[in-house]
Amino acid sequence: MSLETLDTNGLYILLFIRDDPPKPDEFHWAYYFHRDAKRGGTKYHVRGVGGGWITGHEDTHAVMKEFLLVGLFKIADISPKHQEKIDPIMRSFDGQLNRPEITCRVWLLWVLALLQRTDDGERIVKCDTLDDLETEIKDWGNQHAMSAANNVQPRPVGASLICEL
Repeated sequence: MSLETLDTNGLYILLFIRDDPPKPDEFHWAYYFHRDAKRGGTKYHVRGVGGGWITGHEDTHAVMKEFLLVGLFKIADISPKHQEKIDPIMRSFDGQLNRPEITCRVWLLWVLALLQRTDDGERIVKCDTLDDLETEIKDWGNQHAMSAANNVQPRPVGASLICEL
């Protein structure tokens, strides 16, 4: 799959395997906000380095070729009025990363809670429960994890059935 197959202004969760063979529910979690096929998009994540955590927010045109990528899981279509809010929301916790409870998954869920809040009467991510969404994503990731370990191309693109897209 190429960037042309992704939805413009789609917000995706990226999952990456951590081990080979993959362990159930063990992923590196990240966000990807896709602008369009020509510009690509922005990957937002945090990663552990030397016992601490640092941000890894970067523009990319090659998200589909990321090393150990399981796939992209769509959670929202970002309306024009919310597009400028995505970057500041994704960076909301950048100064609070080195706490004992932080992992990439915890950070992602904290940001997801912000995206789920009502903004001018409209939520950015329209999903009722984060626990159900997390379970849906893990189940999808577990289904495709071995394909990532075997470097099967193209990487899958899934979409939430419990969030309003």
